[in-house]
This record gives sequence, C-alpha cells and structure tokens, in this order.
Amino acid sequence: MSLPSPYTPGAAPSVLAGRREQLEAAEADLAVVATFARFQGRVRVDIGSRGVGKTSLLKRVRESAAGVGMVTAWVTARGDESLVTSLVHALAAELDRIGVDVARRAPWRERLERLSLELGAGPAKAGIEVDVSPGVPGPGQRAASAAFGELVTTAALEARQRGSAGLCLIVDEIQAAPRADLRTLAYAWQELQNAVPEPPAVLFAAGLPNAPDVLTAAVTFSERFAFRTLERLDDADAAEALVVPAAQHDVAWSPDLLEAVVSLAQGYPYFLQLYGDALWRRARPAAGGRLGLAELDAAHADVERELETMFRARWAKAAPGERRLLVAMAALGDDAVRRGDVAQRMGVGTNEISVARRSLLDKGLIEVAARGMLRFTVPGFAAFVRSESGEEA
Repeated sequence: MSLPSPYTPGAAPSVLAGRREQLEAAEADLAVVATFARFQGRVRVDIGSRGVGKTSLLKRVRESAAGVGMVTAWVTARGDESLVTSLVHALAAELDRIGVDVARRAPWRERLERLSLELGAGPAKAGIEVDVSPGVPGPGQRAASAAFGELVTTAALEARQRGSAGLCLIVDEIQAAPRADLRTLAYAWQELQNAVPEPPAVLFAAGLPNAPDVLTAAVTFSERFAFRTLERLDDADAAEALVVPAAQHDVAWSPDLLEAVVSLAQGYPYFLQLYGDALWRRARPAAGGRLGLAELDAAHADVERELETMFRARWAKAAPGERRLLVAMAALGDDAVRRGDVAQRMGVGTNEISVARRSLLDKGLIEVAARGMLRFTVPGFAAFVRSESGEEA
C-alpha cells in the first residue's frame, strides 16, 4: 500500500517553512496576553498574494493561542457579510465551548442585542446611518464600536475567570470586509487601549497586498496596524518545505530533483505543494524510498494542467481594460516591470492606467514589487498571458 501524500496544495502544509520569524512574533504577543493579562493594542496584519501561506500562518497562530490556553475566534471576512457580526457569532460559539451560555445569560443577551441594534443587523433597526468615510466617527459608528468593545472586554475577562488565558481574535482576508465593519473593529480596538479593567485580548489578521490601502481608506490611524509582507521563500526554506514532509514518511529527495523543483517553484509555497504532491502521486514511494528525476516530466505535466486551470480563472476575472494592462506587463517580461514602461507600452500616460491598476491589485492579479514597480502575483502567469494574447516578451 502506497503512503499518502504529505503535500497539501490548497490547504495548510504540514511544515510551515520560512515563517519562523512571523510565528515567533505572534507567539511573543500571545505570551504577553497569557502571562500578564495584557491587552495588545496593535493589530498585526500579514499581507501577501494568494498562495504565499497567509492562512497557513494564521492557523499556526491559532494553534499557538490554543496551546497557551486562549479562547480563539476565527473569521474569514466577506464583502456580503458583516465582519463584526461574524466575529460575535464565532466568539459566542467558543465561549459556549468553555461553559459560558451566551444565549441564556441576561448580561450577555443584553450586550448582543445592543450590538445588533447599533449595527442595524437585528430584527429591530437602530435607524442610524453609519458614515464609512475616514475621519472622525459619527454617532452610529461610535455606538457600534463602543458596543463591540464592551463585548470583547466582557468576553476576555470572563474567559480569564473561567481559567482560559484570554481572547485571541483572528481575521483572514481582512481586505474583503465591508468598510463600515473595518471602522467598527478599528475604533473599538483603539478605544480598548484605555479600557479599565484591561481586557486580555489580541487580534491577528491577514490579507492581500491591497489590505493596507483598504484599511487606510476606512480609518485614518492605520499606524495601529502593523503590516508585514510575506515574501516568497528562499531556496533553503523551499527545500525544507519539500524535504521535511517526505522525511516524516522515511522518504528522501534526490539532490538533483530537489534542485530542479526548487527552481521550478520559484519560492512560491503553493507551487511547492503542487510539485511535491504530483511527484509523490507519480512515484508512489514506500518507506525507505527516494524521489528521483524519473517522474519529473510526468509530474511537471500534471502541474502545468493545474496551473492552466488556475490561470484561466484569473484571466476570466479581468475586464477588457485590465487585460490590456496585463498584456502590456507580460510583454515586458516575467519579472517586475516599471509602471511607466507599462503605460508606454499601452501608448497612454501613467495616470491613465491607474483605475485598471487599482482594480487588478484589488483582485490579487498583480502586486506592487517596489515603488513604481509592478509584478504578477503568481509565477508563470506572464507566460500564460503572452500565450493567450499572442504577444512575445
């Protein structure tokens, strides 16, 4: 019987290579909350393109939070759902798990009803329009933020009284949340820094590279958020992501195969999982076996088919004007390109590509590589675009 593949394209990997620094920083924040019952007022937001391991990192943070005895509430933000309401539901479920019957206890029920009214999300409407422009919060925004902050404080203190270390909130895809909810969350977190008693709580988030722009548009004090970019892996970390999972099954990688796959994946964690899984399924190794070059061609073809599907879906997301920008970028090569060169290739001024550029950034198809520089978020997409458009680099 062949061993199951230890590689997990599209899911959290068994080995989180190259993210030790980020995880240690998160664990330091968790330790402060757990040991000293402190409130962490700065929100860490790890940003990066899809496939670089943001969600996998958050899952490890959640494991670490549970490991020190914290109540953890996880939400993946969506544009068609209230982020704050989703957080409250997730928090209520986790509190129920430690014996706090939120639905039946009068103080909790009253707080939930108040928050529901302030958000306009319950059966009765507050009748307050929430201003979603950045700046000084209006009455509706202040009321919603105060209600949410009050609920977080109560939850964190009660969790501590029940023997838990505190409260850890986790938000994935934060850039997708409605702006009003981002403001409610941000203002609540700002105000909680002066709360007495201090709630033992911490908030972690992750999002696409446009998350800083989205949050800055929602609130003016974006310095409250500590944005950290998750880069692609270097060769050593990429090799670790491939070798260690196999070694856990007593299977080795030949040095020449490892070098070839590290080069093909270009430091992109999702590609490493794709190649590892394709090779494993082709070779079907037994314990004590070794992955070699013999299966690389077939595995590479399997990966190419997977990528064709992914690239086609990304291409379909782009509007005609956005496709013209993608074609111009692809024609300039596979690496980062100057924004001015892209505009020149399109025969327009730099300002004229701003709308398409912003939309493609929001869709996660391109990212800012450096000041004035753009690049595709996924390696290989430039070649696909050239193939679709008939352009040559």
